[in-house]
Amino acid sequence: MKKFALLGICILALNTFGFGQPVETKLNASEKAYILSRFCTEVKYNFAFYDKLEFNWDSLCVASVPALVDTPSDEDFIKGMEALCAWLQDGHTYVFSLNNPKNPEDWIRPFPMKTKRIGDRVFVVDVYSSVLQKSGVIPGCEILEIDGENVLEYAGKHIQPYLASSTPQWSKYRPLAEFELTKDKTSKASKILFRNKKGKEFTIEHDRKFPWDLEKSNSTTDLKILKGNIGLLTVSSFQDSDFDRSYFDQLYNKILDTEGLIIDIRDNGGGNSSHADYLISHFCNNPVPQGVWSSPMYIAAHASWNYAREFYKQTPEPISPVREKDIYQKPVVLLVNATTFSSAENFCVSFRGVKRGKIVGTPTGGSTGNPIFIDLGGGIGCCICTKHELDAEGNEFVGSGIQPDIVVEEDVG
Repeated sequence: MKKFALLGICILALNTFGFGQPVETKLNASEKAYILSRFCTEVKYNFAFYDKLEFNWDSLCVASVPALVDTPSDEDFIKGMEALCAWLQDGHTYVFSLNNPKNPEDWIRPFPMKTKRIGDRVFVVDVYSSVLQKSGVIPGCEILEIDGENVLEYAGKHIQPYLASSTPQWSKYRPLAEFELTKDKTSKASKILFRNKKGKEFTIEHDRKFPWDLEKSNSTTDLKILKGNIGLLTVSSFQDSDFDRSYFDQLYNKILDTEGLIIDIRDNGGGNSSHADYLISHFCNNPVPQGVWSSPMYIAAHASWNYAREFYKQTPEPISPVREKDIYQKPVVLLVNATTFSSAENFCVSFRGVKRGKIVGTPTGGSTGNPIFIDLGGGIGCCICTKHELDAEGNEFVGSGIQPDIVVEEDVG
């Protein structure tokens, strides 16, 4: 996402364990029809890739009306809207609830742990509850099953069909990343089969009412010095609330003393791209070129004259090198993976555009762009991608991802 932090607001709305103020809603058929038609219309006017759709959006929306207005609950209606939205195949276009149910037992929460897919296996990477920890769940434990289903099949059945995704790699890895895997109603008990590092299998059966009592570092930027005085700079987020420029400035003084640098933005879901721009400005003496972006326009008079769909286009000014600091000119390598996303991909575009070093890993998530937030009514909102971006050489990367120079799959280590 370029220059705006709206994506962060939208993602925060989705990832917060309570979506908003407790509100009891029971949508009737007319209200559901209105919300559906409003969403379908907003997509036509705002979606940056509407002209690239390989199916008739109007026909799909009309065909969806009977089933969606007849859903037995608001929850089922939202799920249906998510499934409809998934047809757009865009990681920055999605539907979500704006309100919590009145009953806290129905709020959506995850188990207090982060997970990650590596190959065809899923591992715990962080734990936030002492209760879960004392039960044997620690980083490195593998998740084998959820509610009797193989963990990959569980994600494929319960998460992937409702996921906003631009690429196969995002669909494959995102449902098993961060807190996505175990989100469900607070009161719902789930049985999870784990295997620890010693190979012992054990089961945890619990609802989502765990205490979140283990404090974790708030820093998403970290520097380690490896053998040979090689720096490893990990930047896991460009969100305003996560990326602290003053803290990076402190680390940068140490970076300057290294003989080479690895920048790791694997699992960086993006945020405000001005932070990505700030980061790249330390690694190039020359201005960093940026790619053209476009956004759909609507002029009523032109529509009355049957003009073709129009777009506003702009080429942003190059990113200037940081001032009053030494530029890091030693070798740099960039690490990426399938959950490198949004403004983190914009960083990849800048990094490649100035030919600063090799990109190593697997293709990125393949989605960026500035979404518009729309309140559809009835406690339901959506974000729609309004911005189509190209890389500095005019190449597409949305829908395919940034392709690494050297493909290296992550392993269990």
